Amino acid sequence: MPQEDSLNEEQQEIVESAAEMLYGLIHARYIVTSRGMHAMYEKYRIASFGRCPRVFCQGQPVLPVGMSDLPRNYTVNVFCPRCHELFFPKSTRQANVDGAYFGTTFPHLYLMTHPEIIPARPSQSYAPRVYGFKIHSSSLYYRAKDDPELAERNRQRRSRRLEGRK
Repeated sequence: MPQEDSLNEEQQEIVESAAEMLYGLIHARYIVTSRGMHAMYEKYRIASFGRCPRVFCQGQPVLPVGMSDLPRNYTVNVFCPRCHELFFPKSTRQANVDGAYFGTTFPHLYLMTHPEIIPARPSQSYAPRVYGFKIHSSSLYYRAKDDPELAERNRQRRSRRLEGRK
């Protein structure tokens, strides 16, 4: 009689969850080995992890990355080697994978190991405009992005305005 049959449903779930976590953490270690890097190279080459959504990155393949090496903190993100930005994966299947199963090191070590595939930074960047005029960097438009308190005040002001219209 297999050991599995002697476990109740709750115990079975605990064992499966622990096995999944162990497999994922082993995966994070494996992909930074030379064999793992080679396997990931093939996946990167065919853009298995998706492509950068930024227009100026021109469909650059992305690499998976975790925001933490500790499991159950964050789901996986994808890193664009061209613009150096992080994004949520488009695939819902990928979006539900724990980021620790790829780790915080992988994409950066991968690019250091394969410098020949490091793409050039985008030659263009988007400049927001209003009626054809660039928005000045000292405007509230940019400060709100950099100042969380100002962004929150602006959000509250907008919600009060919307409530007043009802």
